[in-house]
Parts: sequence; C-alpha cells; structure tokens
Amino acid sequence: MHAARWRVFAVILTLSSLLLAGCAKSKPARFYMLTSGVGLQAGAPPAPGEKGISLTVSPIEFPEYLNRPQIVTRTSPNRIELAEFHRWAEPLGQSFARALTENLSGLLATERVVLFPWKGSGPVDFRITMEIVRFDGTPGGEVSLIARWTLLGPDGNELAAPRRSRIAVSTRQAGYEGVAAAMSEAVGELSREIVATIRGHR
Repeated sequence: MHAARWRVFAVILTLSSLLLAGCAKSKPARFYMLTSGVGLQAGAPPAPGEKGISLTVSPIEFPEYLNRPQIVTRTSPNRIELAEFHRWAEPLGQSFARALTENLSGLLATERVVLFPWKGSGPVDFRITMEIVRFDGTPGGEVSLIARWTLLGPDGNELAAPRRSRIAVSTRQAGYEGVAAAMSEAVGELSREIVATIRGHR
C-alpha cells in the first residue's frame, strides 16, 4: 500500500512538472531594437562638388550591467530588474552605436560617418570618443541616458572640453516598447548635442 501511494505521488509530481514546463514555454519572449531618426530633421546637404563632413565614432564603452540580452529597468537608485521575456534583438551596445551613427549621418547630411576605424581616403575631419554611464528606464516613467564624450580633431587633439550629457525622456507608450522608443529618442537628443558641438568647430 505504501509503495502504491509513492507511485501515485510520483505520477502527480511528473504531471505537475510537465504542466509547469508547458506554461513556461507558452509565454514567448519579445524582442526590441533602438530606432534611428526619432524626432530628428535631416540637415541640409553639402553644396555641389563639396564633400560632407567625415566623422568616426570610436568604440563606445558600455557599463557591464547593460551587457545582457534582457531589457534592464531601474526600480530604485540601487536596484535594477531584468525583463526575462523582453529582450534586445542584438547587444544594446551595437544597437546604440548604429542608431547614433545613423542619426549623426542624417543630421550632418553626410554618408561619411562610420564606426572606427576610418576606411576612407585622407584624414578624418572629426572623431568622437564616448563612455555610457547610464542608459535605462522604467515602463510608464522615464528613460535616463548619461554619456561622457569628447570631440577630437584630425590629429586626435581635443577640440572642446569633455562633455557629460544627461538626458531624460518620458515614456509615451505603455510597456517595454515604450521604454525602447524613449531610449531611441534619448539617443536622438544626444546626437543633436554632438552635432551642435561639431558645427561650432567648422
């Protein structure tokens, strides 16, 4: 009788495990990307016969807490959460770098904006070095982007004092799609700040 009870218990335990596994698999992960050009207006093209500005963006340093597939949200100054079923379609650093270079290309009206190293002919006009200090947000709240960056000239000389950009963007859509959209907008705001500095040194 005792053995029969254990067999029944084992069957119930197995069925429960299968049921839980099925429930876990029934919730698919959703994937997100940053978008370039959010809220930005393209700059005026160069005059006929003139080349556009050439600009390279050095490898962007990202904090380790963002080097993961899950979207990171902040619940307090000292606490973050990982959204297990809401993930980036590619490493966030890559998505950020692509959105930034596409934004800069559009604002400066030039196709000569690339990630380091520069492969064009002749010296590059400008170079950007950058470190991301913070880049996260809260669904239904706001996104915060803090970046340290420096504008360099053709010889690697600093053309302006190192900048620390602090950008906050409210989420206008619900859920994690709203967070991704606000993060894209924050990258656009940073792009505008960089372009304004470049234009001040032309």
